[in-house]
Amino acid sequence: MEKLAFVKCEDHEVPMNIVYPDEPKDKYPCMLLVHGFLSCKNGDGFMLKLISEALARSGIVAARIDLVSMGENLYSRENYGLQVMLKETRAAFEYLQDQPEIDENRVGLLGHSLGGRVIFLSSRLPSRLLVSLNGAVNVDENLPMKYSQEDFDRLGYTINRTSDGRVELLYPRFFEEMRTTLSRDIYDYRNPIMVCVGTGDPTLDPNVSYNFINNCHMDNVEHIFIEGANHTFHAKTRDYTLLNQLIDRLVPWIAEKI
Repeated sequence: MEKLAFVKCEDHEVPMNIVYPDEPKDKYPCMLLVHGFLSCKNGDGFMLKLISEALARSGIVAARIDLVSMGENLYSRENYGLQVMLKETRAAFEYLQDQPEIDENRVGLLGHSLGGRVIFLSSRLPSRLLVSLNGAVNVDENLPMKYSQEDFDRLGYTINRTSDGRVELLYPRFFEEMRTTLSRDIYDYRNPIMVCVGTGDPTLDPNVSYNFINNCHMDNVEHIFIEGANHTFHAKTRDYTLLNQLIDRLVPWIAEKI
């Protein structure tokens, strides 16, 4: 069963799709899934939806949200930045903890791409575990991104063309908050962390994930490498072979650790 909820976050609402297992239980573990840069909960070839359904088949509630101004989230694009994303993630996490059918002590976080950065920056939440999918996990370093200063000077925003053909606007706030949200809190996180990497990712350099895995010096960090997979594990092509390879390895790990 899947339902749509709207979670209050200060002066706006965060849309959330929640997928429930068929098997009835008094309390379920739960994963909150966070999408990437200029995407949405049902974007990227339905990648997070397919992961949600796999989690539900394993007895885990899976909730995925639309971040500020994306998908069904009606908050203004002028607010698109990590500060609001972090507030929305916290609001969604606390909403799930408050649901009577969910075990408040068994809620994990999963993020793809920029969503991976969001969940690493949310490491002070009492999450059971963290999962990054091709995530921008170098949260103590600025993440260089290309933009047109000429557009900012002339228009007050820059135009971004996405790989699936959309045209999206970005305001200076987004780039400023990439710098102002830098943090080393993740290095104090003690619960399990899984870093998943598509080794053929042309969008976000896999070395971002490799460097964290190799240099974090944390015993709680594990990894899954999917050879040749791109940024969405090829989900955007609708060939789900590599995504299913990821799911087959990741979901049992989550079921064990959560």
